[in-house]
Amino acid sequence: MRSIVIYKLGVLSLLALFSCNGLSDKNGIVDYKLFLAAEERRPIVVALGGSEGGMVYASKETQDLRDSILSRGYHFLAIGYFGTSNTPDILDRISLDAIYDTINSVSQQSFIDQKQIALFGGSRGGELVLNIASRYPDIAAVMAIVPSHVTLPARFGWNEVYSWTFKGEEVPWITASDEARAIINDGDFYGGFSKIIENPQSESVTEAAIEVENINAPVLFVSSREDEIWPSTLMVDSMIERLEKNNFQHFYQHVELEGGHAAFTKNYEVILGFLNKQLPIDK
Repeated sequence: MRSIVIYKLGVLSLLALFSCNGLSDKNGIVDYKLFLAAEERRPIVVALGGSEGGMVYASKETQDLRDSILSRGYHFLAIGYFGTSNTPDILDRISLDAIYDTINSVSQQSFIDQKQIALFGGSRGGELVLNIASRYPDIAAVMAIVPSHVTLPARFGWNEVYSWTFKGEEVPWITASDEARAIINDGDFYGGFSKIIENPQSESVTEAAIEVENINAPVLFVSSREDEIWPSTLMVDSMIERLEKNNFQHFYQHVELEGGHAAFTKNYEVILGFLNKQLPIDK
């Protein structure tokens, strides 16, 4: 019988707190819930949500995904970094260090294989896992679902601020022209984001590009051909080109799904197959 143990934790990143002004007093706090597949040493999948906030991967809405991973023998850690009772209300200068420190702390449990930590995230969560994995070399596998290839700000327009901090410094983010912001404000997210990245050689795009070539692990990219939020297939193609240009030494794969931004929710086999291949469990 599968047992489930749930924990909650707050971790404070002092570097992030002291280096940024006007932050919530909850900044640097990270919540989590841990689900165990068995009471024995196993790899763990760490799931990070996107702009919806909260503890989405511990919710009823994502139970099918969670149970699919648990049933294959992997432990499962759901991370909440904003929009929970203990964390900031909004996505605003979130500390990558605090998230990583939480993952590292949880992985010290005797029933978790510290060398077998996989990151999973969709949309802004996909952007987040790529930013984490490109900075911390001990991640064992990365699954980025409909991610952006550039770091986005916490919000566009008035009072624009960066989304993430690393060692107390802002992670460079892409800016939007007045034209692009107007398109987004009119409800055309795809058109607005396409306008933002239309010149891949622009200074804004190159500075904000996630350095995926620094990832020290196999990577699965999943995009959607009819993505209505942003051109995720084009964005992933850009990252694949970057990996090839830098002679990336690990396995990588780009799976293009039919459908929109949420198409992945109807196709979990792609990540289950990736996990089975890259982080096999000895039984």
